[in-house]
Amino acid sequence: MNTKILLFSVFLCVFVLGTGISTVSADDSATGQVSVTSLTIDPEVLMPGDTAIVTAVIKNSGTTSVSIGRVLIMGVNEVYSSEDKAYNSVGMLGPGDEMTFTFPITSRGATGTFYPMLYIDFLDAGLTSLKYTFAVQVDDTQLSVALIDQPDAFGQSRNEEVTLRIGNPRANTLNGIEISISGDGVSSKQTAYFVGKLEPDEYVDAVLTVVVDQPTDISFDVTYRNGQNLHSNSVEIPVELGERKVRAELILNNIEVRNSGSYYTITGDVNNAGLEDAKSITVTTENATPSEPMKSYVVGSLEPDGLAEFEVTFTDPLSDSVTLVANYKDADGNLYEESVEVNIGSASIQSQSGAGTAASARNGTGDLAGTIIAVLAVAVVAGCAAYAWKKGLLNDLRR
Repeated sequence: MNTKILLFSVFLCVFVLGTGISTVSADDSATGQVSVTSLTIDPEVLMPGDTAIVTAVIKNSGTTSVSIGRVLIMGVNEVYSSEDKAYNSVGMLGPGDEMTFTFPITSRGATGTFYPMLYIDFLDAGLTSLKYTFAVQVDDTQLSVALIDQPDAFGQSRNEEVTLRIGNPRANTLNGIEISISGDGVSSKQTAYFVGKLEPDEYVDAVLTVVVDQPTDISFDVTYRNGQNLHSNSVEIPVELGERKVRAELILNNIEVRNSGSYYTITGDVNNAGLEDAKSITVTTENATPSEPMKSYVVGSLEPDGLAEFEVTFTDPLSDSVTLVANYKDADGNLYEESVEVNIGSASIQSQSGAGTAASARNGTGDLAGTIIAVLAVAVVAGCAAYAWKKGLLNDLRR
């Protein structure tokens, strides 16, 4: 009897001890020892239809290994993750070890804040699962594209500058921002303008050079990325060709006409009354035959408010007036022309014979003056000789 009681007591102790060891192991392997240490979303804020990458890190902070079966994201109606992206057989997570999981999530188009769930299924006996809910923001705010400055008029085939302000009003970074230009009859030296990355509430002013050959619409198309998702925005401006108010403008004044008999001469001033430099300025005549010695006059360049003199000669005018023409170019090489009608009917004749007569008169006057001076010199010499003879100085000089 005592032997039976002793054996029963030993069995009971072994059972209790065995149960206690099993309980400790189960408690030590509880889900509390596995936690999500970090979870990031790229991009941080989605646009409708965007796909983001969720990166989750889990850690076993216990002292025993934990067997993990399946890890996935359980989506909601507005944000989902495909089940074929789930991790279906993970394995053991050792004490102090970490595991990283990545999942794509996709917005179905609705905006707002939504709460999908990271789900971890454990295989250990007595353990169920770990559920970690996280927030996903979807915002339809686009990259801002605003026109800041443009010419008062677009000159045909001129290099014109247009300034755009590219801003990021979103709560997350946008990257890969690039501007391109399009339109009928529109070209640019820049195939594209690369902005790069813009942080939230940051902007940049982009100065673009365009050339327009006809009335058209210029489209500035901006492409950018939100994470790995490509988006675009644009601004369009209508263009009518015209003369710019700031271009160079030449004025011909102080004009004088002389008729030399064999040719006419026009002299005057050319002034740049515009707000840009006038380059390669030349002055010549029309409705007549430009002739030597000055068929055309090369002024060169004039800055705003610059002034220069000119002189041109011509023959065979078709009427009592000729056209004085000033040609010049802008910085882009575009040619411009300013002209003025000049009346030559009242030009005074200064013929070569007249010029010879005047010269002869001047020579006659000069000869008379020379004769008077010579006579006076002779008289002075004679007077001195008579005085010397009278005083006997000549005899002394002869001895």
